[in-house]
Amino acid sequence: MIQKNLLRILFVEDVPSDVELAILVLRKEKIVFEHTVVCTRVDLLNALKDYNLDLIISDYMMPAFNGLQALMEVIKFNPELPFILLTGSVNEETAVECIKSGAQDYVIKEHMTRLPFAVKEALEQVRINTEKKASELLLKDNEEKLQSIFSAACLRCKRASGKNHREHARHHGSK
Repeated sequence: MIQKNLLRILFVEDVPSDVELAILVLRKEKIVFEHTVVCTRVDLLNALKDYNLDLIISDYMMPAFNGLQALMEVIKFNPELPFILLTGSVNEETAVECIKSGAQDYVIKEHMTRLPFAVKEALEQVRINTEKKASELLLKDNEEKLQSIFSAACLRCKRASGKNHREHARHHGSK
């Protein structure tokens, strides 16, 4: 049975033992989730369509494609979907390129214990961004309502002012 609010993670990884270790580390930190594993571009694209994912955790070096290519596919599908690079070895330039391209974080597999923190931070950022967008939409909606109210009030004032002006002219014109 699938719980409705269960976190859904997609691992883009070609080494099963690395996925198992990541799962163990996340569960040790009480992160409750269900997961799917893919290791090709085609499987990634299918998973993006077939599952309502909350997070992507991707290796960088895989036989069929790399983490940056996976990131680009994820961004095309949903730029709001958090993406964490989990890799055995990545040079600083590659890590910076991935972050600049839209990855929320990167974790070196030797420091896997940092993964739960990276996951929590990425999900918190999504929550903050979602709340910010909702607030901005509400603000815009309220501004439009206020503008409409003020426009209607100004129109009434102009009508009343015109009526008063005509009555004033009529009274003064008859003297």
